Amino acid sequence: MTDDEYRKFLSFLFERYVRPRVPRVRRRFRHHMEDEWDYHLSQAQQALNILRYIESYCDDDDDVYNTFTRERLSRAMSDTRNSLHFSNRVAEEAGFLDAIEPHVNEILNGLEPHHLPDADKEVLREMGIPNPEMELQELILFAKTSRDRWERMAREVSIRQQLHALEERLERTQKDFEKIKQSEKEENQQPQTKKSRRWFMGLGKISQGAAISIANVALAVGALKFPVSPETQTWGAVASVTTGIGTIFSGVGDLRNE
Repeated sequence: MTDDEYRKFLSFLFERYVRPRVPRVRRRFRHHMEDEWDYHLSQAQQALNILRYIESYCDDDDDVYNTFTRERLSRAMSDTRNSLHFSNRVAEEAGFLDAIEPHVNEILNGLEPHHLPDADKEVLREMGIPNPEMELQELILFAKTSRDRWERMAREVSIRQQLHALEERLERTQKDFEKIKQSEKEENQQPQTKKSRRWFMGLGKISQGAAISIANVALAVGALKFPVSPETQTWGAVASVTTGIGTIFSGVGDLRNE
């Protein structure tokens, strides 16, 4: 389809699946709307700051644990899991998962950086990303290259089920991490099994994808006060939430050491 047809397609998805849900989401958050969205977006951003540092400056697995305490790494896991949970919840409540799930191939086939709202660049800047434009190109690549994994898993498990399963997996991992940390503290043991540098890089992609999804659902329902165009709040939000979910799934591959 042409670029104009693609934008109209995304607009149709927004009007069909998201627009009817917006009033309900606004009512749900009416008493603490902006504070809660800001809080969970901040959680994802704080986790990403640590995880990006690991990617950029830690040379190997041991370097991760020489640089950060298990307490700080555990907090990054917790922040990622909580922001993912919030991202999944609001994307489902606002209708984005209903829009994306049956149309993911069509969305990804036409997706290009210029389809993403300028507000995404501001979100990335707040995460400490020095070159947001290049980063958005990379995130779209992540989303497109993870498409085969989406399709393979979707034959048996829906996208929303995969996202919820990832939440549960991170919760189990964090509990295991807490047990090891407590055991080493109480018994003065040598460090036990460690998560690899690549694992933390995957966790960083999950944090980043969750942040992008949260920000764009928030923009679509008017929960964040970025100066945005109507397009950003409609078809642009569909493109960005899809990119965020694709980034999350690309991180899953690193968690599995694929």
